[in-house]
Amino acid sequence: MPTLEEDRDTGADAADWERAAGPGAWRAGIQAGRRWRAGFPALLRRHWLFTAALGLGVVPRVVVMAGFAPAALFKLDTYDYLWDAIHLTPNPINPSGYSVFLWLLWPFHSLVLIAALQHLMGLGIAVMIYAVLRRRGAASWLSTLAATPVLFDPAQLLLEQLIMADILAMFLMIAALAVLLMRKSPLAGRSAAAALLMGASAVVRPDALPLIFLMAGYLLVRRLGWRRDGAALAAGLLPVAGYVAWFAAASGTVGLTNSDGLFLWSRTMSFANCATIKPPPDLRALCPDQQPAAQTPTAALGRLRPRQYLWNHDAWLWQPPSTGLVPDTAAFTPANNARARDFAIRAIEAQPLDYARVVAADASRAFTSSDQLHFPGTQPAPVYLTAANRHYMLAAVRGYLGTTAGIGPYLGVHLGTHVEQPYASLIVRYQDRIHLPGPVFGLIIVIGLAGILIPRTRTAAAALGWSAAAMVMILPAAEHEYAYRYVVPAVPLACLAAALAARNRGMDTLP
Repeated sequence: MPTLEEDRDTGADAADWERAAGPGAWRAGIQAGRRWRAGFPALLRRHWLFTAALGLGVVPRVVVMAGFAPAALFKLDTYDYLWDAIHLTPNPINPSGYSVFLWLLWPFHSLVLIAALQHLMGLGIAVMIYAVLRRRGAASWLSTLAATPVLFDPAQLLLEQLIMADILAMFLMIAALAVLLMRKSPLAGRSAAAALLMGASAVVRPDALPLIFLMAGYLLVRRLGWRRDGAALAAGLLPVAGYVAWFAAASGTVGLTNSDGLFLWSRTMSFANCATIKPPPDLRALCPDQQPAAQTPTAALGRLRPRQYLWNHDAWLWQPPSTGLVPDTAAFTPANNARARDFAIRAIEAQPLDYARVVAADASRAFTSSDQLHFPGTQPAPVYLTAANRHYMLAAVRGYLGTTAGIGPYLGVHLGTHVEQPYASLIVRYQDRIHLPGPVFGLIIVIGLAGILIPRTRTAAAALGWSAAAMVMILPAAEHEYAYRYVVPAVPLACLAAALAARNRGMDTLP
């Protein structure tokens, strides 16, 4: 029966490595490419079920691109990424790995191209999930089923259409795990490459940072040798260290951002009781009852969402008001961040059970309702924008595209996009009927967990996939607050773990 150590390969990796390093590697590579092209039709026939699903997955993506042009722009974050791509500077709120990606595509001046590449990333994620499962012995139907949410879930489609960091970080994260898991006993080079991809994901969205250590733990449990562990850990931390150095050179602060403490402080506003925390006088201004949001009529009904505390410009962190061109960054200074972190740590230490309660309550929402990312069916109404915000948004778009034509009238509206008919209506009807229900996602999580708890179905690969899914889903709720777009990257990981568990229970033998 499989164990956490699993069966080791019989030296195929080493042989492949030696052949690749030989003097005839170039000629052999050309010949292998010719053989692959000749065998491509047979490959499609052998994987006909997944090939059909992959082809069908292209259809809603084409309709999305036609219905929401040129892409979906998400609040101010999109414009921050565009602005930072133009100026190639690290952002104090979010890591700028995605801005570097946009900078590479800047010469094309096309949001349509970015969205198209992101949709290809979505399809690539499905291919990687399928390939890993097939390599590890899962049946074609089970492997295809595990990739289905990535192919067809409208929340996934929306992430791909957004000019946001989510899909790039997700693609790099899944690619890292796929490279690692394609071999039961990966060589040091493969392990390092996988960790390097995970490190790249971490500088796009920092929630992937703990997964570098999770991958090193996987190699340690597999007892593959300290060389592989060390190579993986060093390679994974290399992009992170490079980004930290860049951020330090630009801002004078060592870290990925100046926002981690402020986001965590906003999380504590959900439960903090200063009578219990007893903060020193210099931190009293950070207590919930001292915040402007606490004085609003709705606050009498209960605590507000963390973001409402964080982005209230009358709060302590925004004083004095800033008149700079780039909005919503003035509060994220090293001093404010350190002060907020100090309060947040005190709050969590004084009220650990309350902290665990609000995090669990937020994370559990993924299992009750999962159709929380919606494409609009009609053109959203204009919303109020301050003159400063509008000026900044227009400057970011104009700087990246060279023009604001086709975008200027839609600044600030829901998803900041121009809705085209009849395609938008088709997508709305699609998302009303096809999505991953929260209880089904919960069942997938349970199957994966059962697979790593039951000895005869337990594998290190399933444990890695399930643990990564749990981290990706829980960390945003623990650091700030719940949003379903933070859950979407956990879905393929949970499906991978569940499929591995089902494979080991013999379900892959079903007709």
